[in-house]
Amino acid sequence: MDPVRQRGLSVGYGRRLPICPLLGELHSLRFDKKTVYPYRKNLAAEAQPAAIIGGIMFDVDKYRLVDLSPRMVARIKRLNGDIEEGNTDQYGLPWVLEEGVADYDNTKYTWIGGWPDDKVWKWRLSGHFGSHTEGGKGHLDHWEGLPDDVKGLWEYPLEQFFGPAAVCNLSALKPVETKNDQGETVQRGQAVKPEHLSNVQEGDIVLMCSPYEGAEQPYMPAETSAWLAEQKIKMLAVQVPGLIWEVDAQKPQPNNSPTHRNMLGNNIPITYPLSNITSLKRDRVFYFGFPLSVERLDGCWIRAIAFEEL
Repeated sequence: MDPVRQRGLSVGYGRRLPICPLLGELHSLRFDKKTVYPYRKNLAAEAQPAAIIGGIMFDVDKYRLVDLSPRMVARIKRLNGDIEEGNTDQYGLPWVLEEGVADYDNTKYTWIGGWPDDKVWKWRLSGHFGSHTEGGKGHLDHWEGLPDDVKGLWEYPLEQFFGPAAVCNLSALKPVETKNDQGETVQRGQAVKPEHLSNVQEGDIVLMCSPYEGAEQPYMPAETSAWLAEQKIKMLAVQVPGLIWEVDAQKPQPNNSPTHRNMLGNNIPITYPLSNITSLKRDRVFYFGFPLSVERLDGCWIRAIAFEEL
């Protein structure tokens, strides 16, 4: 099998094009009209009946494309000093840009990050703003109790970032009444247990969501993230709000942040905060979400999408 087919990623129309080098090692691919398939010199010129993606045949007319990345609107400082406001991600983190001009050809560009005298955000941005994927090396490899072979995001194979995905919609896990510290009756989310994730298979990308917000969101206990690692899933991807996917972040090491430890410690990347997982109607989809190919970058912004069969 040729290396393009082995990589299993084909996109485009009418000519042979190089894949963006930021995606890493993918080879040039050929596109013909409506269908997509790996390029090979002996391939017939006529249109093919389906796309081959990750070794799976797709009739592209029978799938809908669902955007899982929430739209960020950057706060930007224009050349004349004017500032246009933007929004934030689900954790309150903004995208901040500043316009500049390149001397060599007079084109404009945007710096990523704030400026020193800004009252809203005067700091640089990390790869953890907006929807992103993170690995372990460079992120938590300074923690106690983690294995020595924790991978960086750049060290994962490309196949780690796309493939069959289990959609785990926890809408049936309704909040329950309980008492808070003041003795008041409140609604609290329930613990997610393995029996709530019955559609998860070995090698899956696991997409988790619920319609709940705040304290009513289900939460992921340490036992469940450990169970997911035992299932040898390929990635954990979470809609926010919808799931409190990490607990005990402030506990002393090595008992802190069990989801980070169970996922990244087993070289299972984590992707969040996503959106629109609750809009998926099927419990199996095909997921794509590629980070940039930048060595030493511990987390990276992505555009996450799902192919859902109609």
